[in-house]
Amino acid sequence: MSNRVFYVSVTIFALLIIASNYTVQFPINEWLTYGAVVYPVTFLLTDVLGENYHKKEVLRVVLWGIVIAIVPTIMIADWRIALGSITAFVVSQTLDVNIFHFVKKKAERLWWLRNNVSTIISQAFDTILFFAIAFAFVLPADAIVKMIMGDYMVKIAMALLDTPFFYLIAIRFRTLFAQKA
Repeated sequence: MSNRVFYVSVTIFALLIIASNYTVQFPINEWLTYGAVVYPVTFLLTDVLGENYHKKEVLRVVLWGIVIAIVPTIMIADWRIALGSITAFVVSQTLDVNIFHFVKKKAERLWWLRNNVSTIISQAFDTILFFAIAFAFVLPADAIVKMIMGDYMVKIAMALLDTPFFYLIAIRFRTLFAQKA
């Protein structure tokens, strides 16, 4: 991974995390927040990077994206949201990258499978962890469960809908790097 790709990817990651942590504070309705619309893009980014780079390189981008996003997240979000977000992000993104690369080794030709399986599984962990940490003892349990369900359903839909974008962006990456080689 070139330094340019690394720095651009880390910057995008950090900005998406910060935007997600800010927008999760604003409900669309009783079971969905704006954060559910912004945050899934981070999984598309890890999958595109995972398609073109080694697992270690992608995990390095994830780590630095988190590190850069910590202070702004603490400044713009309630401490519970910041703690829930950072915890969920570390767990889910690490899981996403590992599952993606595992499926990639087992079924190299099935791009859609690794993109969707890794994202759908890791987003389940992300959603449960985030809402449990961020809103436990603040909101009633039934409200938290509704938010988890609504958030996760949107994330699944977005994971399925981003598959064509995954193909296009990942192929474009490969084309760019094949021309430079």
